[in-house]
Order: sequence, then C-alpha cells, then structure tokens
Amino acid sequence: MKIKTPPKDDVNIDMAPMIDMVFLLLIFFMVASVVTELDKVKVEIPEAEYAKVPEDTKGRMMLSVDANNQVYVGTVPVTIDELKELVNDELDLNPELRILIRADERVEYKTNKDIMIACGEVGATDLIYATFEE
Repeated sequence: MKIKTPPKDDVNIDMAPMIDMVFLLLIFFMVASVVTELDKVKVEIPEAEYAKVPEDTKGRMMLSVDANNQVYVGTVPVTIDELKELVNDELDLNPELRILIRADERVEYKTNKDIMIACGEVGATDLIYATFEE
C-alpha cells in the first residue's frame, strides 16, 4: 500500500508573534524606567563649579533632604535618631556601606551637619553629596 504525503509548500516563519513580543518588551522597559524615576523625593540639587560626578552611585544607600529639612531614606521620612538606627542596621549587613545624600539647595547647613554626625557616630564614613556641574 502506498501512502501519499501532501505536497510540501515553502516553509514561512510567522513574524507577527515575534513583533508582538518586541513591542511588549519595549513598553515594559519604557514603563519600568518611568517608575524608577518616581522612587525619588523631589529635591533641587545644587550646582557647584568644581563638582565631581561619582563614577559609581549604584549600591549606595540614598538619603534625601527636601527644602523643609525633612530627611528621607529612600522615600520614607525619618528623624535623625531613626536615621542612625537604619544606617546602623545597614552597616551590620554591609560593613563597607556607602551613602549618597541628595540635599535640596535650600537645606540648612545644620541639617546636613546633623546627618553627617549621625552617620559618623554609627560608623558610616563614605558619604557623598549629589551636585550638578556648572
């Protein structure tokens, strides 16, 4: 008995699903990049003539200080005593903790001094302030 097979047509790859996936990935990354920008407290970073932009800001604990002298760890408002506890806890997990401070240009010097003293008292000594180059 002879079995007949259907004639073979040219094989075509359907590109529609691949294009759909590319557009979904594109939309995902566009939305994800916007969300990361919303994770910061709004501050007006000061400009400095001799500012040096750090090469590596990733992996740093981010502190923000708004124009009303309110200190934030991430986006959570904290007092100086709470800041000490949080920094101390982070130091227990990572002894080489590095801290990035984003202070508004209208923040009082006393607030910046209090932050530096609080960090120093618990052992965090690698602090940098965010500035823009003029």
